Amino acid sequence: MTFIELQEKFPNNETIITHFRTIRYRNGLICPHCGSTQKVGTRTDQPKLCNCNRCHNTFSIFTGTIFEKTSTNLTKWFYAVHLFLNAKKGISALQLQREIGTTYKTAWRMLKQIRTAMGNENLTKSFELIVEVDETYVGAKNLVTL
Repeated sequence: MTFIELQEKFPNNETIITHFRTIRYRNGLICPHCGSTQKVGTRTDQPKLCNCNRCHNTFSIFTGTIFEKTSTNLTKWFYAVHLFLNAKKGISALQLQREIGTTYKTAWRMLKQIRTAMGNENLTKSFELIVEVDETYVGAKNLVTL
């Protein structure tokens, strides 16, 4: 995806929140506190937050993700991920700071969170099928025997 395509697909926070909600909660909202799926609703004043009427807790749709406790604009996060993924030799926090217009501390934390998420080894469902990455096959069973 190019930067122009990224801007067209995600022009503001609302489109990012809507996209994230449809990807993560495609089977309906689930309360992380009590596990209820029936009495969970979104708030109209703050689209990131949801209310559970069973346990009376408020939770963010980003709970358990790299975006969980961030006050940084989500468009800047998506642009940071885009820059990180498309940089041939990586990207430094100083370069990210210049690109997205944040402080060095924020840029460093964002890169740390992105690297942590990419290093998550609990993604066992991701490699149930054969996946080709840079001409290397990863996952699934060995289908070819010599």
